Amino acid sequence: MQFKQFMGGIPFVGWAVTFAALCFGLFAAILGAVTPELRAELGSYQRMGVLMLAWVSGAMVGAFQGGRLAHKYRPRPLFLGYFAVAFLGLALIVWAPHFNVLLLGFFLVAVVESATLALAHGILAEVYTEPTARARVLSLIDVAFSAGTVITPALIIGLHQFSTSWRLPYQLYFVPLALAMLLFIPTKPFLEVKSHFDGDASPATAAAQPQSYLTLIRVPTILWCLIAGVFSGFIEWGQYFWSVSYGLQSQGVSANAARFGLQSFVAGMLVVRCWQAFFHSTLGLHQKLWRLNMLALLGLGVSVLLPQHGIAWLFSVSNFLFGLGVGVVFPMLLSLMINAAPTQSSKLSALLMISFTLGAQLAGLLIGNLADWTSVQIAYSTLLGGLVLFTVAVWMIRYRTGRALFK
Repeated sequence: MQFKQFMGGIPFVGWAVTFAALCFGLFAAILGAVTPELRAELGSYQRMGVLMLAWVSGAMVGAFQGGRLAHKYRPRPLFLGYFAVAFLGLALIVWAPHFNVLLLGFFLVAVVESATLALAHGILAEVYTEPTARARVLSLIDVAFSAGTVITPALIIGLHQFSTSWRLPYQLYFVPLALAMLLFIPTKPFLEVKSHFDGDASPATAAAQPQSYLTLIRVPTILWCLIAGVFSGFIEWGQYFWSVSYGLQSQGVSANAARFGLQSFVAGMLVVRCWQAFFHSTLGLHQKLWRLNMLALLGLGVSVLLPQHGIAWLFSVSNFLFGLGVGVVFPMLLSLMINAAPTQSSKLSALLMISFTLGAQLAGLLIGNLADWTSVQIAYSTLLGGLVLFTVAVWMIRYRTGRALFK
């Protein structure tokens, strides 16, 4: 499909959910960028790990419920309700008087984020039914999310010229969140989107009735994609959460160089997601996963196996390669899952986000505790083990689901 034809087929609602994904990308990267300042206030890496656990637990709840609600209610009221809860959660974060309120705030925003993305994936999956085009349009969400995450570290560096408070970025986040909500107020664009979200199932679509999560998990393709998703979530969110701390504590680079390293990681993710979304490729999904995985192993291997090198540009380049390698895992796995159950896109998105969230929970809690018990260097090195296990999972997908799926 040509670029103009591909882009022209995306309705206003598709662009609205894409902008919402950009806003949630902004939010997701703030925590990693302000980790040193927030950890200093909380007093330990372990408490940071608990905070990250609350966040990713909220994401799991939101993904699970979001996948179910997307098949029961119209999208516009859901989006507006989600944003209202996001404003509440953000207010709790900004004005939290103690740690438990802060946990609740992150939990609520994470619930909304994953529920919104599950609904967004479902809407975009209805735009194109051809598998290759559908994989490209699903990548738009990740492109937007990455654009948000790549902007954030630079914004934090700029804000630190005025204040080093970790709360200031969250205070300013009210602005993009309000702009995103405004896009979902008009009713006409939603009336133009005809999909199973409208709740008007015809006899011809009777086979498209929702299936249970357990039924979907029993499909081999879906099961192994979910296993790969756990390892991918571990390495991706472990990098988001701990990259800045690792650069400071174990690589010997400055605070701004460490934040720029995180920005390089998400820049790599953004580049590969733009390639996946906007440029046609003759490579099969397995070929893409394997070749990009080699880049991820190279980038992460340099960071883990060469500690204390103190070279800012090498830290950034290795993070960029790592980002290239893991940037399009989610849309490719989701595309494979939708090929196996085309009418269950929202639930499949929810399941895959849950698997990523399980990995993120492990990254936040395990690495946080290991950092306190041993060192940041040893704790961060577990990401390399997670990447090796992800590589094994990719080969198991190919073995169990057949080579034809990747051609």
